[in-house]
Amino acid sequence: HWNDPDMLEVGNGLSDNENKSHFTIWSMLAAPLMAGNDIRKMSAQTKAVLTNKEVVALNQDSLGIQGFVYSVKDSIETWVKPLSNNEVAICFLNRSVNPATVNFNWKEQQVIDSVFNFKYDFTSSNYSIKNLWLHKEEGNTSKPYKAVLQGHDVVALRLQAVIKPITKKKKQ
Repeated sequence: HWNDPDMLEVGNGLSDNENKSHFTIWSMLAAPLMAGNDIRKMSAQTKAVLTNKEVVALNQDSLGIQGFVYSVKDSIETWVKPLSNNEVAICFLNRSVNPATVNFNWKEQQVIDSVFNFKYDFTSSNYSIKNLWLHKEEGNTSKPYKAVLQGHDVVALRLQAVIKPITKKKKQ
């Protein structure tokens, strides 16, 4: 039971932002990633999108669970995808042609996936944040996430629970 929204249109006349967004949503859906462009003539940017190992890893996660739209606020859709090892992918997609601001307060969010029985309680748990398109760590969920997305652009984040170290009491 896999999603199959057809082959990718990355590199077929979409803008750079649209290429990233299209590829990210297919990855969030755990859909087959079949390039529909002429790979002999693709640009360096198109190749970078199609070969982003961190975004491909979302698609290929061993749980095989599709993401879902968690919320829509103005032109920003927030997608959530449960991952193995108690990780989770969060995607913010700007569906507008105009820039839009993401302001996501983690401490006000409890994400419940009732279909696959996953719960992410950001109100009481802390997660590290990795931006998969910028290939860099972006702090953690103790502070709200803020970003400006250009028209039809996307941010793809991979979150990993931060485990507090166990400290031993000193002998007296």
